[in-house]
Amino acid sequence: MIQDPALSTSFGAAARDYDRYRVGPPAEIVERILPPSCEVVLDLGAGTGAMTRHLLARIPQVYAVEPDPRMREVLAENCPGVTAMEGVAERIPLPDASVDAVVMSAAWHWVDPDRAIPEVARVLRDGGTLALVWNHSDRNVPWVSDLDALRRRITGGGDVVYPRIQHFLNDPWLPEGAPFTDVEISALLWSTTLTREELSASQTTYSAFLLASADKREALLQQITEHLNGDERLGTGETVEVPMRCNFWRAVRKPREV
Repeated sequence: MIQDPALSTSFGAAARDYDRYRVGPPAEIVERILPPSCEVVLDLGAGTGAMTRHLLARIPQVYAVEPDPRMREVLAENCPGVTAMEGVAERIPLPDASVDAVVMSAAWHWVDPDRAIPEVARVLRDGGTLALVWNHSDRNVPWVSDLDALRRRITGGGDVVYPRIQHFLNDPWLPEGAPFTDVEISALLWSTTLTREELSASQTTYSAFLLASADKREALLQQITEHLNGDERLGTGETVEVPMRCNFWRAVRKPREV
């Protein structure tokens, strides 16, 4: 996979809007992805702390690694009990065999798996879990698909991230010789309630929008608002029930050779 630094670092410029409007994963996903005896977890690519908050509520010790200082600033405000550090998946600032699980939510598609997998394996204890999570509105629902298509059309068409995510979810893509086993790919269906303003604003937290010209960003907000107001499938209330899909991919670290 080829990284795109401009896209992957675009979110920091709107870190507080990202934290406010991007729908984070549901709390119940933690029970689905972590081993029952988990005591120490690394939230890798933690962003502003959407997953970190859930981990802190259940796990005694949580590390959060995030490369963007603007995102890390919001993370520290949101999660005062976390140990937040600068770093990336390809260079994790933790000792060998130091965590029971590594979780990465909405970020693995930005990394180089060939370099990141050995690093994750290094910091995981034997039998530890690597869990990758992608939480997004459910495109299988027609009105959600139409809204998403409108956003992509206004901002220039190509959605470079979604195909990457689908690739990871459809293929147990571990590099040859990676010390992982018991790959599981599944999904948790859930829903969240947003105001129409929040639903419109959530469309502005994607990389294609953040890198678009001011004219395109203004056009997006206007057209999204008009689209939502005119979509009879959403009813007439001030709030909208948004169907969500939380996909996850998990694997277990094999014992180290003695």
